[in-house]
Amino acid sequence: MNKRILRFLQSSKLYIGIILLIAFGLRLGVFLYYGWDLSIGSDDTGYVRSAKTLLDTGMLTYHKPNDTPTVHIMPGQPLFLAAIFLIFGTGAIGTIAGKIIFILLGVGCVYFVYLIGKYVGNVWIGLMTALMLACFLPQILTDNLFLTETPFMFCFIAMIYYSLRLANERTWKNFYLLMAFYLLAVLFKATIALFPFLLLFYFVIKKYPIKLAIKQLGVAAIILVVVLGPWWVRNYIQFGDFIPLTGGAGNPLLLGTYQGEGYLYGETYEDTVIKISKEHPDANAYEHLQYQYDAAIERMEMWHNKDSDSFWRSYLQLKPQMQWDGQFYWKEIYSVTKEFMDRIHNRIVDLALLSLLAVPFMKGKRKEYLFLIGFILYNTIFNSIYYAYDRYNQPLMFILFLGIATAIYLLAHGAYRLAKRLLQRNSPENSI
Repeated sequence: MNKRILRFLQSSKLYIGIILLIAFGLRLGVFLYYGWDLSIGSDDTGYVRSAKTLLDTGMLTYHKPNDTPTVHIMPGQPLFLAAIFLIFGTGAIGTIAGKIIFILLGVGCVYFVYLIGKYVGNVWIGLMTALMLACFLPQILTDNLFLTETPFMFCFIAMIYYSLRLANERTWKNFYLLMAFYLLAVLFKATIALFPFLLLFYFVIKKYPIKLAIKQLGVAAIILVVVLGPWWVRNYIQFGDFIPLTGGAGNPLLLGTYQGEGYLYGETYEDTVIKISKEHPDANAYEHLQYQYDAAIERMEMWHNKDSDSFWRSYLQLKPQMQWDGQFYWKEIYSVTKEFMDRIHNRIVDLALLSLLAVPFMKGKRKEYLFLIGFILYNTIFNSIYYAYDRYNQPLMFILFLGIATAIYLLAHGAYRLAKRLLQRNSPENSI
């Protein structure tokens, strides 16, 4: 019995269990102290309203309770919340149940991050990465809000984990799990839709069997049509147009033309939106977004023609910096201020950049680290084209934590080996 206890105390299961308890405790602490109705009064209230309207009318809306159908958002978040409210009710009990489910999803993210760190590195790298995410205050806050980030992040991290496993183990089980989490992630955020191109790059450098890849591509296409087909049909019936994901790209694209430097010409964003409403009074929400897209393209062309230097500097340098200069932390929790959290965030980014030096030393796993770095580049480029916002970097923070954990492990391991050699060299046996 004593040996069993000793083995358990020495096993990673104990440590990851403690980390998961810490993650749950910190998130539950916010829930208990700040209340079940904690909200930032922004997108989270919009999703709750959308879910309740969906239950009442069967219509997916977003902007107003009785508005026309929308394609501004993907259906994942309203459907998920509607399912919770259907079981537990739309009152306080339903909200409390939803918050607990979101907290558990946040803890699930910590566990999947541990699995990724363990898979690409070792158990110690996995534990350190998981501990960082477990204690990361912006993530703790987000896991207490009805935002898309928490369920999306759970699907996103699980998708990455099974991508890594599929590339190395090449089993159909991993393929189906990858497809499941990819499609779930798409239902929450359309921005991940182009992920297969990044996966293709990873499979090429991993020399994935072409015949197997073709078979799985065919199966993936069928699954994609089956899952997203109803959404395509719904969009065509409602709007008379083929809309594969959302029709909301116009708004963030227009907002993005008011970021950086050299954009201060013409009408303000508010005036542009008002002008569109006056010129097209009978347009529905989808058509308004299309007009905003046209206005954004016009502004980008005008900006580039007037001052191409500031245009390229804004899109290639300033907007990426805007995304990574701070952290999404609208409500201060545990007496930690936004200013202090932003300083911590900047140190994390600096350490993560330095940790890139550790990648060449991860023999046999360099391709996995390149794959993970690819997600940061993909999301940064994508968001810089549209609207740079610090909220969009939150699902990527675990990759930074993984890099830092890898560097810490390599430094500690190197210091241990050096100390061991010095002790052996200075031992009495070697001095004889």
